[in-house]
Amino acid sequence: MQPGYLYLETHNKHPGLVRCLTLDRMPSTEGGSVAGAGIRYIARFNDIDAAQMHVQNELRHALVDIDEHLYRVDVATAVAAVEADELRHERVWMDITLDNAELRSRTDDYVAKHNRQNAIWRWVGMIALGWLLLGLLGIF
Repeated sequence: MQPGYLYLETHNKHPGLVRCLTLDRMPSTEGGSVAGAGIRYIARFNDIDAAQMHVQNELRHALVDIDEHLYRVDVATAVAAVEADELRHERVWMDITLDNAELRSRTDDYVAKHNRQNAIWRWVGMIALGWLLLGLLGIF
C-alpha cells in the first residue's frame, strides 16, 4: 500500500480522450509535461495502485489504450468516477473550468449505482445464508 497522486490529463491532439495517470509526488499543474497537455484534476490516495484499479474498473467500457491509460470519456465523467470511489482520498486540485453542478450530478449517479450494486450483493448474501441455514436444518 503506497500513497500517491492520481491525476487526469487531456491533450489537444486527442480530443474526447482522458488519460488517468499516477505519481508518487504532486504533479505540476503548470503547462503539463508535453506541449498541449493539461492536467484537469488531481487527487491524493493512500493506496495509489488500488485507486488506479478502481478507476480502470469504473471506466473499463470507455478504455481506448491500456498502456497509455486513455479513456474515451469527457473530463466530468472521469472526475466523477474518481470522486465517487469508496477508497479514502482527497481532492487536491481541480481545473476551475469544470462545471461543479454537472460534476456533482455525475458523481451522485455513480454513488447511486454503487449503492444499487451493494444492495444487490447484500441480498445475494442473505439468500445464500438462508439457503445454507435451510440445508443445515434439513428443510431444503
